Amino acid sequence: MKLHWQILLAILFAIGIGLIINEQTTLFGITLYKVFGFLGTLFLNGLKMIIVPLIVSSIICGVSNLGARSNLGRLGGKTIAFYMLSSLFAILIGLACVNLLTPGIIDGEPAGDRLNLSPPEEVAAKLEQVESRGSGDFVDIFLRMVPPNIVKAAADGQMLGLICFSLLFGFYMTRIKPELQQTLNQFWQAIFETMMKLTLFIMRLAPIGVFGLVATTVAETGWDAFTPLLIFLATVLLALFFHTFVTLALVLKTVGRVNPLKHYKAMAPAMLT
Repeated sequence: MKLHWQILLAILFAIGIGLIINEQTTLFGITLYKVFGFLGTLFLNGLKMIIVPLIVSSIICGVSNLGARSNLGRLGGKTIAFYMLSSLFAILIGLACVNLLTPGIIDGEPAGDRLNLSPPEEVAAKLEQVESRGSGDFVDIFLRMVPPNIVKAAADGQMLGLICFSLLFGFYMTRIKPELQQTLNQFWQAIFETMMKLTLFIMRLAPIGVFGLVATTVAETGWDAFTPLLIFLATVLLALFFHTFVTLALVLKTVGRVNPLKHYKAMAPAMLT
């Protein structure tokens, strides 16, 4: 069975189990709510564990394999331009969909309070950080691109600094002696392939992790979780659909000079299965 069908069945099964049990339900003296929470947290921790080494090794391998400085410059410039433009459109589409459907608000109250998604003090701290931001903080983005301690940046999940470091590291790998470059290429390629194997292994456990996450949420909130989650799902799907079939289609047509319909038709069989 395909992985996405396994995940769908796990979600349906978790909903059924979550409606039956509650936070105090036990089986053979074991609290089921805690067991399901353990499975969900373990899966999320596994995903977080692979992020940093996977991103760093993939970027370093990709940049180092480009070879010549001129090729890297042209490709890098086009990549940055495409990334900034597509990200801008994605953000605008996301903001439009969120303001249209308001998935985080139920009866005038934040949905997170009903679903117990985040502690109130954590939400207040995040809001305070956002409200204190101004146009002058734009400079901080460039400062975060060069972290003073790359190990601390990895531990804190500062992806921007890690990406910039990986780009520079991979680029200057192409400027050292061939024998040293070969050693580093083999080293990072081995890490990348290992991380891909580890990622596939963790994704095989996705149905179990998703089951644990959904079961604990439903057991804690009951039917109250369905309405906000369905609205959130509709918001995400609407934004993804518009960005995929409208925004990126226009980019392919205007910039890539290709017919997007041909590409979507070619991808249709894989998307349906």
